Amino acid sequence: MTKILSLTATLLVLQFNISAKILDYKTTRLKSTGGAGVASLLMDEATILNPAPIAFFNMSSVYLEQTKADNTDLNDSPIGNSTNYAVIASDSSKALKGSISYVKAKSGEENYKQISTSFASTIGRKSSLGFTYQDMKREDIYLGVKEKSDYQQVNIGVFHAITPNFSLGLVAMDPFEKSPNNTKAVLGMQYQFQQYISLMLDAGANYNEEISENSLWRAAIQFRVLSDFYLRAGMYDDQIALESGSGFGLSWIQPKLTLNFAIRNISLKESIDLKQVEQDIKETSFSVSYRF
Repeated sequence: MTKILSLTATLLVLQFNISAKILDYKTTRLKSTGGAGVASLLMDEATILNPAPIAFFNMSSVYLEQTKADNTDLNDSPIGNSTNYAVIASDSSKALKGSISYVKAKSGEENYKQISTSFASTIGRKSSLGFTYQDMKREDIYLGVKEKSDYQQVNIGVFHAITPNFSLGLVAMDPFEKSPNNTKAVLGMQYQFQQYISLMLDAGANYNEEISENSLWRAAIQFRVLSDFYLRAGMYDDQIALESGSGFGLSWIQPKLTLNFAIRNISLKESIDLKQVEQDIKETSFSVSYRF
């Protein structure tokens, strides 16, 4: 039955203009690591990935990003492109740390907007707990039909530094099941060698479904080059979103200013439930973060 529905969808796609898929938002750094970083000590990603690590910072920051994506079908023919902009403001100078982000993406007549806020606090000398609230609005076109959706979700994150070089993280995304196909738990780890090489690994699943068919993994490596530059590469396979890919990026990090660049290649599988057709996506992303 599933094969019949898939074939029907494929035939119907030929009768309509295929729109470029707008993916869920990732920062430039997360694009370079294939999304890995649940156990990384990150600040600008508090509203996007794990909200807990921001509790260990003591500063404020403003983050600006622009990403462009080119979509092609199985014959390498262009089927559209998309652009997204993101603004993230964070304040971790108080006892209760927090961050707020606004993301806007557009692809033809498709639109995506996301407003998120997060809060975190330490729960010990080496551990922290954080919460994120996300409000998302989508206007998708699938098989020639335009559909609007508006949903909200809460994410819960935990971070624990076992040693200065080894950390663990856990994120429960949408545990109250308010968003379509977004309930999952992801466990992450990061290990750093001599402050020059970092290894990141995330693994998770939709615990409400058959785990073997609804799991994901992400793996990445980071190299510190000279004293200011960081090279990253990562790859991932997400059976929940039916996408896989790889990323590469470079960052120039100063005490107050950080510049990030990343390229991510993604392959999407066809899914009627996810309202997506099989296509390849190449993202190019640039961001700047100023801390004070």
